Amino acid sequence: MEVQPIPTVNRVERGEGRVDDLHLDRVVASQPEIGPTPPDGGYGWLIVVSAVIYHVSVPALLSMYGLIILKAIREEDHAEEEDMKIWDVDIALVPVIAVVIRLLLESWCRAVVKIFHMPRFMALSGLCLTVAGVLLSSYSTDAASNDHIVNVFSGLLIGIGCALTGQQTEVIITHFFREKLTMAQRIVRMAPSVGNCLVPILVGYLCTVYTGDVVVMIYGAIIMQNCIFLASYTRPIYIEKVIRHTYNMLRDAVEDEDEVIFSNQARLHENKNAQRTNTQEEPSQSTAQDEDATDVVVFNSRKNAKEILDPAIQYRENRSVSAKESRFSSDFSSIYDTTPSRFSSDFGTLDITSYARGVNGYQELENIDRQVPQPLYRETTVNAPANSVVFAAEVSPGTARRTASMKKNFITITNMLMDINFYLYALLHLCTTFSILVLGVVFPPLIWEQNPSMNIWSVATLIAVAHGSALCFIMLCVVLPKSINEKARLCAAFCFAGAMGFYGITLTSNKSLLVVWCMLASFATAASSILQQPLYNSTLNEFDTTATMTASNTIVAIFIMAWSLAFNYDYRTCFLTASVLQTTTACMFFALSFRRRR
Repeated sequence: MEVQPIPTVNRVERGEGRVDDLHLDRVVASQPEIGPTPPDGGYGWLIVVSAVIYHVSVPALLSMYGLIILKAIREEDHAEEEDMKIWDVDIALVPVIAVVIRLLLESWCRAVVKIFHMPRFMALSGLCLTVAGVLLSSYSTDAASNDHIVNVFSGLLIGIGCALTGQQTEVIITHFFREKLTMAQRIVRMAPSVGNCLVPILVGYLCTVYTGDVVVMIYGAIIMQNCIFLASYTRPIYIEKVIRHTYNMLRDAVEDEDEVIFSNQARLHENKNAQRTNTQEEPSQSTAQDEDATDVVVFNSRKNAKEILDPAIQYRENRSVSAKESRFSSDFSSIYDTTPSRFSSDFGTLDITSYARGVNGYQELENIDRQVPQPLYRETTVNAPANSVVFAAEVSPGTARRTASMKKNFITITNMLMDINFYLYALLHLCTTFSILVLGVVFPPLIWEQNPSMNIWSVATLIAVAHGSALCFIMLCVVLPKSINEKARLCAAFCFAGAMGFYGITLTSNKSLLVVWCMLASFATAASSILQQPLYNSTLNEFDTTATMTASNTIVAIFIMAWSLAFNYDYRTCFLTASVLQTTTACMFFALSFRRRR
């Protein structure tokens, strides 16, 4: 039989020295586990739009709580030139705890999202938890309210919800994009800057009309409208096809009751028997005989079916069965006629001294008194001689799996601690997260502290103008090529601009200068957030990525919580700390820009 040549896809032409790109969509395979590639668009852009709308409204909760703190402070009498502190209003616990809990649970939520594969359910569940936390925090919007339990639970719910929905958003975007993945991720990361520009205007207007608790409840209702957009989260069509095809194959394999497997020799033997007896074969069997000799699967009804074996194999099986029957027979009369059986129960005719003539199973009886007693336990590693095996060589699959997992974790942690990229990512993550927290929560009351004549609406307008001006520069980071984001000096320049902005906010009370300094701080913070993605993707594999994210998030959460609880800082001290972090990050990236990164 002639073997047809297999057509090759994307052949390598050595004469031209050219290699075509390999696309998984063009690979012909029996199973589609390895492909195809994501569509890079189409329905994925709707997912991106939904993610952008979510990130416009939810991360801007920090700005909303900053204006609520300002409204609570204004309703309380404060002496002139009195330095206000971060814990003067108890509701400040909510954004701080929410940020810490989100950092601690991001890696766990990412694992849950990848295990259950229910994007719509996970995203909506996180949204519901976030809304519940926002509505619960409306009970402690007054300056005189000191209900720590309500604020702590509000921060817990908001942090859990933001972590769950945020990780689901990051994972589902990777399912729809491959070549345009960087562009989609940058657009989503730019969305909080748009929220910082729009939300202060909305909340500032609401604060001039309603009380603080009503403003929080209205904003919670606005966030709840994201359920319309998050309902669009679904798996791509190609993933659904793979899952459906695999499920159908498994179901057919379980439900198929007509599959009987024959060997080639068995079919040849049956053909000879059929020719001798001139019997009529089954239609399905005659069809199977006309096929190629290499085919071994024949479909036939299982009624009255049996496995057809080779005559030699069947002879050996019959012989072994007869041997077993004779060997373990209960008829002891044959013992005296033949060689004594090893398993006979009649030991009267046996002579222990003449055991060597036929009975080999009792050789130890002659020297039983002269044998050295053996210990009931094996030697330990201390007393064991050299080149001896103390433990059994056989290892159970569970023990081997646990040992391999522990070794893998140890190797991953060791490689992570020896990689300079981990420390760069952790430092940039700490700088960015702390700057976003301070700029959102502390900046509104600091403006009013430096300019007591301003009302809430004027403060909200100033914040919106500053973030809007920064947004014009942030959009440039979206259209930059991928290679630009891997430049350490570019990140150092952004962090240096942020250090100038945070430090300048503490020096002046002029409104125009405050807009400029806030614009620098907002631009540097958003650009640093976008630059985190190359460092996050620089790890070797998914396991290393998870370890890096978990370790860095834990470091940032511990720092923020320890810094917040160590002392009741005033507002200027918060911005000075952010300026110090920005300066440190800029110096580190600039110093390490001279090395050769992998």
